Parts: sequence; structure tokens; C-alpha cells
Amino acid sequence: MAKIPHEALHHLFREDPGLFTQTMRRVFDERFPDIKEVAEVIVDTTSLDAVERYIDTSLRVTTDQGEEILVIEPQTEPPSPQKIRSWAWYLAFLENKYQLPTSLLILTAKEPTARACRRELFLGPPRSPVMRLFPRIVGPDNMPLITDAAEAAEDVPFAVLALLTQRLNPGVERAMRPLMDALDTLDTDTARYYAEFVEGGLGESCQREVWKQIMKTMTYGYVSELKQEFREEGHLETAVKTLLAVLDARGLDATDADRDRIRSCTDHERLLAWTVCAATASSTAEVFGD
Repeated sequence: MAKIPHEALHHLFREDPGLFTQTMRRVFDERFPDIKEVAEVIVDTTSLDAVERYIDTSLRVTTDQGEEILVIEPQTEPPSPQKIRSWAWYLAFLENKYQLPTSLLILTAKEPTARACRRELFLGPPRSPVMRLFPRIVGPDNMPLITDAAEAAEDVPFAVLALLTQRLNPGVERAMRPLMDALDTLDTDTARYYAEFVEGGLGESCQREVWKQIMKTMTYGYVSELKQEFREEGHLETAVKTLLAVLDARGLDATDADRDRIRSCTDHERLLAWTVCAATASSTAEVFGD
């Protein structure tokens, strides 16, 4: 399950490789063929350790036009010269190792990064480049903001990708409820998976809180368990704040490690026990029973 925006953008393509075809067709109007078979490419780390650290997702696919390799890379900031060299390096490596054509798709939620990636990417001296890269770039400036539930329901994985790509768009909230409506057209487990996926992909942001608040108002079956999780999460948050407040009020010297321990605790009963101890304890060690 994706927990951060960077991870979410490329992880979607592992779950639904057909998303690559839809992205090529809808964003670039390219007649990319349907994918019939797919396997994740695991680079042999005994032959090239560094590549494994750079490639986010690489898929070996079979279409009517034969086999090829798809590389999907999220990019937060404009690419540095080192990053461009890395892209060229592992694209050439994969083509040579598998003797298959390889494509690079770059995903970003930032318009400046999208523009920078669309500039001429080359290796060699500027006066006479020896190699140029031509990746496909998906960003908020060419990815649609899907605000119609029927359109979102036609291709839910693409709608999820669109929302996460547009997560920094001030108007992204307009796409949230239509996507939630579209999720209701799926089976409960799949809908719940995508709902959680979007929450993780929005990261620690106000957009994530908006998503959660809207979700709490929904009556669809797939959100019932999520609502329970939200309630439990709220109880935990209250318990954590209460314990920290008691420690501060009693002047107990809680270290950063102590506070991290409290904030990372997901056991409501344990937090309650610590709070009871904090009311009379003379040290944080006594609170934790250490």
C-alpha cells in the first residue's frame, strides 16, 4: 500500500499495468497497444547494484506489437544533471540486457518540474550533445482534473492517477466526491483499497484531511470500515494529546524519544494506562514502566 505521494504515483502502474496504455492514449493521444502480459523487471543486483536504487517501477510487457519494457519514474523536483545521466544509464542498460525497446514515463504533481522535464534532456557538451532523451511527461498541466463521476467510473485507476497528479491543484477537491462516487461502482474490497490508496497518496496535507472529512459523510458500503478506522484514529489522536498534556502539566521531562514513543503508539488501552500513571509518576521512566 502506498503511504507517500512519490510511492503512490508509480505503484499504481504495478497494480494495473493497463493504466500505462490508458495514460498514453488519453494524455498524449498516442495509439499505444493493449497490454496482454506483464512482469515486473527485477534488476540483477549482482551485475548492477546502483540501478536498483534508481528505478521505481519497470515492467516487461507483451502487446500485439511484441515485447517492450516500461519504466515509470515519479519526479518531485526538476531533474539534476546527475538524474538525467541516471535515466540514460539504466535505460541503456535495460535495452542492452533484455534486447527490448524501453520507454520512460515521468510523473510529477508539480508544473515547474513537468516543464523542466520537457526541456531538451541530453548528455555530452551543450555545444555538441552525444545523446538526447525523449521521455513522456505527465504533470498537472496535461493530466485532466476529472470532476464528473460517470467519467471517473469509466476508468477508476486513471481517475485515481489523475487526482494524485493534481493533488497540489487548489481545485482538486472538486475531483474528490466524483471519484468516491465512482468507487461505489466497484466491488467493496477494490473500492476500499483505492480509497485507502488515495488517502496515502495525498500525503500529510490539507487535501488528505479534506478527503477524510468527505469520506466521513459518505453512506456507501465500502466506507463503513474506513469510518471505523477514522473513529479509532480520532480516539488515538485524543489519547496521545491527553497524555502529552498531562506530562507537560506535571512538569515531567519527556524527551523527544519519549514523545515519539507516545505518538507512534497505536494501542489505545496502553495510552490510557500511561496517562493514569502520569498523574502520579515522578518520572517518564515510571510512566512507561521502564
